Amino acid sequence: MRRSEFRKKIKEASDTELETMLKQEREGLYKLRQQIALKQLDNPHAITNARKNIARILTAMSERKAGIGKGS
Repeated sequence: MRRSEFRKKIKEASDTELETMLKQEREGLYKLRQQIALKQLDNPHAITNARKNIARILTAMSERKAGIGKGS
């Protein structure tokens, strides 16, 4: 998924959807780390992308909690 599509998806998601997305991204990052430990990962940049996606989700969650952003 492209970065702009991911950001749009985050903005449109509800709080519970963000929590499930965060859980999925963290599980994906865990699996990527296992693959790199076993020398099975073809694209090491995927770990960077997963970490950035987790940060994007956490940022959106904290902005909503603080009342900052487009919706306020």
